Amino acid sequence: MTKKSLLLIIFGIFLIFFCYFFVDRHIVWLLHEHNSTQYTIMRFFSDDLVSFLNISIFVFYIYYFIKLLYKKVSVTDTKFLLVANAVLIGQFIKEILKGIFGRYWTETFKNNPSLIRNDLYGFNWFTFDNINNSFPSGHATFIFSFSVSMWILFPKYRWLSALLAFLVVATQLLQYFHFASDLIAGSMLGSIIGYYTALTYKQKS
Repeated sequence: MTKKSLLLIIFGIFLIFFCYFFVDRHIVWLLHEHNSTQYTIMRFFSDDLVSFLNISIFVFYIYYFIKLLYKKVSVTDTKFLLVANAVLIGQFIKEILKGIFGRYWTETFKNNPSLIRNDLYGFNWFTFDNINNSFPSGHATFIFSFSVSMWILFPKYRWLSALLAFLVVATQLLQYFHFASDLIAGSMLGSIIGYYTALTYKQKS
């Protein structure tokens, strides 16, 4: 890990703490008062886009397996495999971290206690109950593990990678589906996984 990478991680951790104590609740209450979730177009970017990519990755694994059987795997296939693997690894680690932190959600989505409905804020450590699992954001982890690995392996489409990451995280925040610190943590986790997964290809080549 380079000195620059370490400094970025330290800065990210600082932002998480800062947002948790001074920013998170204020943003959620502000957006809730303005009923920002009424703009349903944002759902396309915050949820539908991620769902589409998720299905695409599943289809790609089937496609890759068939090409592997016929021994026709290309360099591009190998790169996409690393992108898919980065997403898969990110989602696995994210689930573990969610269980460890057990953070209350911003809003009640499925009978879960939340800040808006129950005025609850904080963590329920090591619960693994699949109810209080706001931290880190799974959507941010997903899109950053995808986008960062794409950014490295497919530099021609960096503009698209950056745009996708921005749209997903921004709309998740604007609809107060997550606290800002959840999204920062998920973005950091996804970035680290995406970076090191893509790096394995660079090292081999």
